[in-house]
Amino acid sequence: MKWCNTIFMILGALSVALPGLWGGAQERPQQERSLRHEAAAIVKLLPVRVLGTDGRPVMDLRKEDFTLYEDGQKKTITEFEVHAITETGMVVTPKLSAAVEAGVMPASEMNRKFFLFLDVQRSDPEGRQKAVAVAEQFLATQVRPGDKVGLLGFYSMSGFFIKEYLTTDIARVRRAIESVTEAPPSPGEWVVMDFSVGSPGGHIPAGGDASGMPFVGYTTFVPGTAAFGRADFIPRLKEVAEVFKTIPGNKSLILFSSRAIGPEIGKLFGAIGTAVYAINTQDWMLLPTGDKVKHIWWDHPLKDMAAASGGKYFADINQVMMINQDLQALTGNFYVLGYYVKESWEGKYHKIRVEVGRPDARVLVQDGYADAKPFARMTDFEKDLQLLDLVWSEQPSSNPLPIVIDTLAPAAGTGAQACFLARLEVGAKTGPPASKSEIVILIRDKAGAQILSRRWVVDLGRYDGQIIFPYLITPVPTGTCEMRLAVRDLSSGEACVGRTRLDVAAVPQEGIVLSSPLLFETGVEAVFMKLPIPSKEKAGPGERSLIDFFHMIPKGHHPVVSEIAAGAQKLILVLPFELRPARSEDIPILSVNAKLISRADGVETPLEMTVRDHRTFEGSPDLLVAEIVFPAIVPGGYDLEITVEDVGTGRRASTRKPLIVR
Repeated sequence: MKWCNTIFMILGALSVALPGLWGGAQERPQQERSLRHEAAAIVKLLPVRVLGTDGRPVMDLRKEDFTLYEDGQKKTITEFEVHAITETGMVVTPKLSAAVEAGVMPASEMNRKFFLFLDVQRSDPEGRQKAVAVAEQFLATQVRPGDKVGLLGFYSMSGFFIKEYLTTDIARVRRAIESVTEAPPSPGEWVVMDFSVGSPGGHIPAGGDASGMPFVGYTTFVPGTAAFGRADFIPRLKEVAEVFKTIPGNKSLILFSSRAIGPEIGKLFGAIGTAVYAINTQDWMLLPTGDKVKHIWWDHPLKDMAAASGGKYFADINQVMMINQDLQALTGNFYVLGYYVKESWEGKYHKIRVEVGRPDARVLVQDGYADAKPFARMTDFEKDLQLLDLVWSEQPSSNPLPIVIDTLAPAAGTGAQACFLARLEVGAKTGPPASKSEIVILIRDKAGAQILSRRWVVDLGRYDGQIIFPYLITPVPTGTCEMRLAVRDLSSGEACVGRTRLDVAAVPQEGIVLSSPLLFETGVEAVFMKLPIPSKEKAGPGERSLIDFFHMIPKGHHPVVSEIAAGAQKLILVLPFELRPARSEDIPILSVNAKLISRADGVETPLEMTVRDHRTFEGSPDLLVAEIVFPAIVPGGYDLEITVEDVGTGRRASTRKPLIVR
């Protein structure tokens, strides 16, 4: 499989997930587009591990003990850190200089990065259960503040998967581990194809046809799912190594498997500065008699693989505490070397060699790095890697501009719907360029299961100088879902990225059912861009649009998407709602109130509200239109709470909308 085809397998079928959970509105710095392709002097930081003859970290070295070469030329080491793990976290001495802190690579990128890899295909059920126990204990006892963890693996039939990329949200990784399940492969069976009159055919009973009755037909073997098990583990693992090349910092691959993997793969990971810690999930063997007995595989190809990478092999998966303590010591003690390089934007690959003044010590460091280069000169593979970085990383290396996204939950019928509404200032310094671009959206549920993975190509040149509002409406399960949106210029590679979360409650069958409120402010009229879903992915009779749910877009206004400028102003509120069961009278008497709740201190500010209209639509929720006087308040994060009460019955319901006041 070519990588350009693999990228959307990773983004789609592999349960794509980006780390962390984001609220609907977030604090974000104002950024401007800035691309610099001129040569510049920057500080290059390298994590370096040094092992003694016993395979343990050597931690008493000084800067003077290291010699660093780039492309065969000796470099002056200007920065030096010792990273040592403790019970409370990583202790770093001495601190990097101010020059590094102000550089393009933050020192935090040198923190530990763990990739847990569960080889489901080559681990029996008991071995998988033990692997989960080791992984969960590692997360509970060994991960320290600043560490990032990802979860990868390989299923028997569907192959390589990614449940979590690098994230500091360890609770998410725990949930992802719990969701690593695939139906066990079936072995296949012989089936009777019986064409006798009145006979439906069936399975061959043990010992043949017990009835003794003749039949007309034949028998055939129907393969089970085991016959279609994926056999591309090594190619996928090599692609993982290619991705790891682009990830800076101290990387470790913790592999749970019983697969016979030799030293060649270990050398591949060692060359990119990634130590492999292989934990054998098989603690038994089959005797010639067919009996299964306990056996610890002290000598195994995984041992050679781990050693070749600079990692370690753990033969007995039952020694949970010992494994995790060793992982902590081996990954938590290392050095960081820094030196000045010329960033030329030529894409040249530079070889690195590091030596220490101890001939018996083993130095583990990535064997080189590639210069950045303009997007137009990148290969398709490199562009795919950049896209992967955009939609996976907490801190993408290309420093994309942020996109604000509003999460709306329209209440319609019995199923849950989500509407993701974004705001793009096309051609502005804070928005995407006015040119042909791709839009990528990824949505998944709390357990990491994919809900939607989609890509569109759009010509943003048509909207130069305008503010547009792309949106997507899709069915979602109840619970928490998260969405990632990336917009990337197909010529320059300039990108914007947005992240958001939506908590979807089950639609109540009685009472007042409120949709998410949609706010509008005075200004240029909105230009909406509907992102369609192919018909085969639609749920229900037809694809819905924004107007189908909210029915009214006021003229001379545009929607408030998570953020609003400070200062007093009047806003238009559009709120779909239903009374279940419906009242007998045509127009119920409603009381509507609104208030702002500060997220900083919980202070509530009542808002002046005037109901302007109440409309009904056959087969759709009613629509309440109101005017809200938004006061001049301190910038920060707030929740807008709308409460609706049916005066006749006393029933009431509330809904909240997160806002950032700037």
